[in-house]
Amino acid sequence: MNMDNVLSLTLSSDLEELDKLEAFASKITDAVSCDADKAHQIMLVLTEAVTNAILHGNKQQPEKSVEITALLSPERVVLSVRDQGTGFDPESIPSPLEDENLLKSSGRGVWLMREFADEVRFRDHGREVELEFHV
Repeated sequence: MNMDNVLSLTLSSDLEELDKLEAFASKITDAVSCDADKAHQIMLVLTEAVTNAILHGNKQQPEKSVEITALLSPERVVLSVRDQGTGFDPESIPSPLEDENLLKSSGRGVWLMREFADEVRFRDHGREVELEFHV
């Protein structure tokens, strides 16, 4: 995969670190000149993936970090979010669209990623998610 540009960001496992994502996402979307809808989708999915990495992967343990990499080309953005947790099976997550899950306050992150990213790939037993957007 020949990519023109790489951006990276390392966050500690603290939800306050999410504040740094907006500037990072803006660098990404400015670099590839995507429209406002695609920029919003990238920010939404990136926020979900990083929130999951902090809460579920690293369990908010401050000594653990979340590594974010963005590979940019004129045609696509490939985001990688990696945590230092024990991993998980993405296929074991119940659908938030099932009746028994509709009113739950959580459990929509992976569904949102799959809904808004063009491709979603989990690697390393769920410790890394790769999110691809066609721009």
